[in-house]
Amino acid sequence: MEKISKFKLRIKLLKYAKYGFFLAAIPSVVLVIFRCPYTVPFLACDLCAVLDCPSRHYRKPILVGLLGYVAVTKSDFCGRVCPLGTLHDIFTKIRLTISKKSFKISPELKLIFELLKYTIFAFVIVALLNGNPRFYTPIQAGNLLNSIWISIVAGGDAYLGRLLLVLGAISIGIILPRFWCRYACPYGTTIQLTKKGITKIKQHKCSNCGKHDTN
Repeated sequence: MEKISKFKLRIKLLKYAKYGFFLAAIPSVVLVIFRCPYTVPFLACDLCAVLDCPSRHYRKPILVGLLGYVAVTKSDFCGRVCPLGTLHDIFTKIRLTISKKSFKISPELKLIFELLKYTIFAFVIVALLNGNPRFYTPIQAGNLLNSIWISIVAGGDAYLGRLLLVLGAISIGIILPRFWCRYACPYGTTIQLTKKGITKIKQHKCSNCGKHDTN
């Protein structure tokens, strides 16, 4: 019983931490979605001219803190830390409150989404190999809405395409749980591929000695 109580307490604390991260990250996420001038966000914050973005000033300590948290608690980053993942979970809870109907993805549609995922990932790799270029030079316009509007105008088609992709993928998450995480987030794809690679390495090293069999 004591172990069960500790487990429940741990789950509750992780849940509180998850939503705490989400609330703290809202300003940064909003600015990154609407104003980040770089092709791939979060990688060049120190050089960014968007002075009011929290990521510009606190990215490194936050990153170190989050990685430490993940290492200590052994939590899954996408499931327990990422604010967009938490946003999708909130969408899912709201939708299930309204309707219990589930939406299944057909094999054909899933294939299309998988192609989308790896297309985005490949595009990100190409962008990074080219120095993570900027869409535009950020201009401070006094308030957030004016700044966003100027960003849309100055960013051109490439910036607008990224914005629509991000907002579209997040919106689809209202219907399909964690759509952004599963099919659009390049960081999520990187984590997924890394996990698969580690699993394959472990399987390759396995000598089939039978010592770890559960049966």
